[in-house]
Amino acid sequence: MSEQEFDVVVAGSGATGLTAALAAATGGARVLVLESAGELGGTTALSGGRVWIPANGRPENAGDSEELANTYLDRIFDTRYEPMIRTFVHEARAMAEFVEKHSPHRFAICPNYPDYHQDYEGATQGGRCFDVGPVHLRELVPEARSVRQPPGYSPITHAEWENWRYPANIDTELLASRQAQGIRTGGLGLAAALLDGAVRAGATVWANAPLTAVLTDSDGVTGVRVGEREIRASSVILATGAFDADDSLRRKLLPAGLGVSASAPSDTGIALTVAEELGLATENLGEGWWMPMATPEGDVVDGAPYPRGLVRERGVPRQIVVNKAGRRFLDEALPYNEFGKAMHRQGADVEAYLIFDEGFRARYPLPGLTPSGPLPAHIVTAPDLPALAARIGVDPGGLAESVERWNGFCAEGVDHDFHRGDNAYDRYYGDPWQEGNPCLGPIDRAPYYATRIYSGVIGSKGGPVTDTAGRVLTRDGTVLSGLYAAGNAAAFWTCDGYPGPGATLAVGMTFGYLAGLDAAR
Repeated sequence: MSEQEFDVVVAGSGATGLTAALAAATGGARVLVLESAGELGGTTALSGGRVWIPANGRPENAGDSEELANTYLDRIFDTRYEPMIRTFVHEARAMAEFVEKHSPHRFAICPNYPDYHQDYEGATQGGRCFDVGPVHLRELVPEARSVRQPPGYSPITHAEWENWRYPANIDTELLASRQAQGIRTGGLGLAAALLDGAVRAGATVWANAPLTAVLTDSDGVTGVRVGEREIRASSVILATGAFDADDSLRRKLLPAGLGVSASAPSDTGIALTVAEELGLATENLGEGWWMPMATPEGDVVDGAPYPRGLVRERGVPRQIVVNKAGRRFLDEALPYNEFGKAMHRQGADVEAYLIFDEGFRARYPLPGLTPSGPLPAHIVTAPDLPALAARIGVDPGGLAESVERWNGFCAEGVDHDFHRGDNAYDRYYGDPWQEGNPCLGPIDRAPYYATRIYSGVIGSKGGPVTDTAGRVLTRDGTVLSGLYAAGNAAAFWTCDGYPGPGATLAVGMTFGYLAGLDAAR
């Protein structure tokens, strides 16, 4: 076989693409995986790596069912996409079982991690989310050592985080030993394990190999162009990720208040270029997976500044989030996608700041911040609240009133304005060792601190429209034979919804799996 002829070309080496490659290669197809960056793993490797699988059959998920999951998802997703919802719920468990059978990846259930919308029928308080079982890079194929590592990475499991939570409790020696031994967790571990499975099944992987075009004739796909090189193939699976790493596309298509992107820098929208060139249908170009973010100095990916998502930091006591007027405008502990929507409702010129005190700094984590010593550039401090307000440019009267009101709520144990700590998801990220409401605690120990919170995105959702097998549709609704799309490269029918931790990867991997199976046939 010429190295320039394959049955299936998969563009993208994140979890979606690697699951597709694993399915196609296991099905007997000759598979080539293309990665435009020099390192493998895409945005998956930069993520927590968790995967949300309802009705998964594990004992910790007892009582769940496809019916309950569909009821829950129908409240979250646009029911115009009901066939996609039903397919996801029905096939996600099969995807997980396939991945464990054909790769070293092991799904480690998170029995206590709640769904994001606790007031919706069908929500669970745990058992649908899975973490990544640790993998040893030295036991995997050599390509696995080329998976990218995110800034601030530590090979901690989610169960360990639940037990340790805060800097004083973390077993740093254990984590340093794991790092030195090549043991990996999180999105890096997920990508490495999937890559191992795909390569052992026969897939070929090329890094620094950006897809530049999909080639077709009157019968459908004939191959791809990689730079100036043409590769023959009868099927192509677009798993190239989102488009939000492209500044111009992000400004043009996504909400005006959006500030930063945590997608891999290579996620610049090649699937949209392919769609335009081939006359494909596209949808949901204005949607994304939203995330509040901080910008620690020195965090870099592929030479570009890289923000950090704020998930666990917003549920603990001794902090609030305010706007330029110094006023709270949300429940700080909201699921990150809902937090992003609340920021966008503030308008295009939205500015938000996390306000906290010395008690917070001494106990709780924040990217780039240590309990003592010099402050990083993205953290501002002052001996009192008026001085802090002046340094960050918010209204001092508004900030003083907000902190006073907040401290009063903490004394009562109830947030009368936004009900922080009133639901299982909020409390999950609160301080489990604090009596009463685990999310409430006063801001009353000088000095005081602030950091800017940016409206961020961890992946856009717009792209080519597909059917339930991942086959791409043209503008007249017909299938373009041989072309598939999945994950953030496709039109994510989830629209503005986010049901639970790991839903992004779950949907991408499930439809990558289905696309790979179909392409192999």
